[in-house]
Amino acid sequence: MDFPYKKRFINYLKNDRLLADSTIRDLTEDVQRLFNYLRENNPIYQATADLNQITELEIKEYLSWLQIQRQIKNSTYNKILTHLNSYFIFLFQNRLATTLPTIGMKGMKKKKSMPPAKKTTNWTKNLAEYLANNQLTYYTRITLLLTAHYFTTAEFIQPGFYQVLDKIKWQPFEAEFLKHFAKEHEAAVKLQHSKAIFLKERINLANPTLSLAGLHKILKKDQPKVDLPLKPSVLYQNAILNYIHHHQNLSDERLMHDLRLSRESLNYYRGL
Repeated sequence: MDFPYKKRFINYLKNDRLLADSTIRDLTEDVQRLFNYLRENNPIYQATADLNQITELEIKEYLSWLQIQRQIKNSTYNKILTHLNSYFIFLFQNRLATTLPTIGMKGMKKKKSMPPAKKTTNWTKNLAEYLANNQLTYYTRITLLLTAHYFTTAEFIQPGFYQVLDKIKWQPFEAEFLKHFAKEHEAAVKLQHSKAIFLKERINLANPTLSLAGLHKILKKDQPKVDLPLKPSVLYQNAILNYIHHHQNLSDERLMHDLRLSRESLNYYRGL
């Protein structure tokens, strides 16, 4: 399904902004991917398909998802944001929408290439230490636990992911942490009437699950309390690479099974 006002937007890019066909194609593909994501992952847009319901938070969640799931670079992040901004400005100027969700968003700074810290690469070896660190929030610690079991943030932030927990064979220290987490989490479960692992602090029965952006805020606050970068995409990548490095004797099929990767993804991480 095409995104709203696609033909009219293309005509605007071609006739008003005089952009090249290749630029128009790249720009409209980025807009199309956003709406594909909203239709599949955003309950509010699924129910209403209302352009005015797309807020800055929805755009940030989508870009965070791209950073985690697609591991996009900051330059790609900025390109996509620029393209989305062009689309929403077009809607606003033509009175097709009354909001401008991207207007206050800023691009990402270019990262300086730095060698990864040794402890970051092998951070899963210190998982017991991190889970026992009471200075870290429970959401930060369970993020580390689930990432150490090769789940992405996009997977375990889903409302129904709690059902997966009973299917995993936990080490004793992991099981002990989960007992404490369940006890601490009980109040939020009762408040939101939801068994989801990640829940909002304030009651929201219609949409109780914490967003990706919300989780990132929690991780950012905990960052000064720990000696590794609390960036899910970095932690996930290092956990995968560490496992591959220490299990080079395993077949591709076994690695794909253990890490829940496709062959294409496995080859990608090997290339790193």
